[in-house]
Amino acid sequence: MKKVFTLGAFLLLSACSFAGKIDFMPNRNAWIESFNSYPIDYSNAQMKLVKTERINEKSFKSNELRTALIGYSLLSDKTFVRHYYAAEKFRAVGNVILSNSSTPYVYHDNDTFELIGTVDIDDVQYGLLPTDLKDFVVLFNLKNGKIYPYTGMIKNERLVLLRQEFVPDNEKFYFEPVYITKIDQSKPVKGFDIKFDGVRQERMYFVYYNYANNQTGSFHEYSFLAQPGLIDVQGIKLKILSVDAQRVDYMVIND
Repeated sequence: MKKVFTLGAFLLLSACSFAGKIDFMPNRNAWIESFNSYPIDYSNAQMKLVKTERINEKSFKSNELRTALIGYSLLSDKTFVRHYYAAEKFRAVGNVILSNSSTPYVYHDNDTFELIGTVDIDDVQYGLLPTDLKDFVVLFNLKNGKIYPYTGMIKNERLVLLRQEFVPDNEKFYFEPVYITKIDQSKPVKGFDIKFDGVRQERMYFVYYNYANNQTGSFHEYSFLAQPGLIDVQGIKLKILSVDAQRVDYMVIND
């Protein structure tokens, strides 16, 4: 019986010795921190489409004296698709130094930051903004922009609060939301463009571009005697007043 007990004790010590070489601390720490941390609702900081509209640009009026240089439009009537994008960011209002027992954080007036995410602490929603230190964040109240008195750290995809209280040198400092916008405009999806293509061998040339809906479009060349008079380009009547190799003076008779 004594031999059996001795053998069992030896095996148990061997197992403990082997287990001592395996690092269980990260998993244990992650489990413990889950009771003292907060889940983060991460934000998507990418631009979001907020509006799409069609824009019509018409460059001419009837009975209006106009001039076009070679290569430029006499008249055009084009429709574009315009996309509007926006992203919410947060701007520092004022300057502040947030001092604590370790490294102070400094924010300058009009500095703009992307929101990392939000957390709920005691039924109040706070935003998380980056600092100069990796994984360390500053919290602010999403309703009034005021700084939360303690710093935070993102660990294991959760927010861990560090009990290092801030001492701000500007009590009036806060963050406010701002919107960064971007506009993308398509190529013409509908309409036409008539351009002056110069004078060659006593004839004046015009190019008519037709922009089919969502297509590359097509073009057609027209030529007339290089002299004053009435001409018709794709049903549009023009009165040519004067013309040379570089320019044409004209009026649109009908639009």
